[in-house]
Amino acid sequence: KSFEKGQAALVKSVDKKDVAKSSAALEGMAEAMLAYRTSGRLLGPDGGGDIPSVDEIRRSTMRKRSSEVFETKMKDRDARVKAAAGN
Repeated sequence: KSFEKGQAALVKSVDKKDVAKSSAALEGMAEAMLAYRTSGRLLGPDGGGDIPSVDEIRRSTMRKRSSEVFETKMKDRDARVKAAAGN
């Protein structure tokens, strides 16, 4: 629910073009997503998913190099998942 509250706050702050509140809403959403991933044990290769963090996604949209790193991480993850499914 905290993620949805952050999302609603983000929509409102973007409409008002309030940078500080938008940033705070994104940080709250990132914390909620991390809590969800932690409780679901979705972090790291042993957890069954190298899900990129919000910061990794944000950086990947800002720089071309980061998007290449992000893509490489996703390809590596896909290969591990495929290999694990084949076993």
